[in-house]
Amino acid sequence: MFTQRELNIPIDKVAEALGLRAGRAKDMFFSPMRDESVASLHIDRTKNVWHDFGSGMGGTVAQLVMLARRCDKKSAYDFLRLLDPDASKHIIEIPKPEKTTEIKTVRPIQCYYLTKYLHDRKIPLELARQYCKEVIIHSYSKDMNYTHVGFQNNGGGFALSSPTGYKSTTKADITTINTMGECSMEPSSKSVAIFEGFFDFLSWQVMQSSKAPSCDVVVLNSVNNLEKARSYITAHDKANCFLDNDAAGEKCYQGVRDMMKGKEVLDMSDLYGPHKDLNEFLQASRGYSSQMKLTPSL
Repeated sequence: MFTQRELNIPIDKVAEALGLRAGRAKDMFFSPMRDESVASLHIDRTKNVWHDFGSGMGGTVAQLVMLARRCDKKSAYDFLRLLDPDASKHIIEIPKPEKTTEIKTVRPIQCYYLTKYLHDRKIPLELARQYCKEVIIHSYSKDMNYTHVGFQNNGGGFALSSPTGYKSTTKADITTINTMGECSMEPSSKSVAIFEGFFDFLSWQVMQSSKAPSCDVVVLNSVNNLEKARSYITAHDKANCFLDNDAAGEKCYQGVRDMMKGKEVLDMSDLYGPHKDLNEFLQASRGYSSQMKLTPSL
């Protein structure tokens, strides 16, 4: 298997050479990527890596030099070699991965990068933490860590979203939620609410001021997953469709109508009028904020 070579000079020495300003907390530094009043970049001396809580990025010492000095990897290596006359002793061999990305960490949402993202979209943190996780993905092609809001699906994967506009999934599947707010494939009500993405589902919960749904829910995580939801949707007597105001949303709505074969299917998109989706409508609406306190159920 091919390997790549990485200069692994102690990260505290690299931070000092870069002139990073230390924060009050141990191993915390002010990010070199932006002006900030609170130190948000943490170095891990044991693993010799760093993580910037303000941007959700992280990686090796070479990556830190590249971002701090705005240079390419060759220039970063030249900089690192100047820090130690015998830099070759710090070279480690890293096996070339067979996959392009890998989930490194799944934990409760905590970093400022994501909490601000949720705040801007008017989603209360307590609600987001009930249904979502903070998912750190390592990209082998870029040799970087990226932090996303992750919404778990029935297949054990995550639908991912981040403030950069990035959207993806680690494994394509739907997410079904019962009236207790729990993931379940077993229907618990006669009606089902259908959402394209998880931010629309969370927005619906905010508008209901409730942590638990008033009926069963299926989040498609992509309109391409509609067929995977067929058996769950058709197990209900009624479907309320909260889909995007675009051609794909209209096609998906018609697909639901075909599935239900004469059962009641409501197009709820008129509720959010000229807006593309329910979350855009929520962001534009007064009276809602990320500071709202939600009741356990309706």
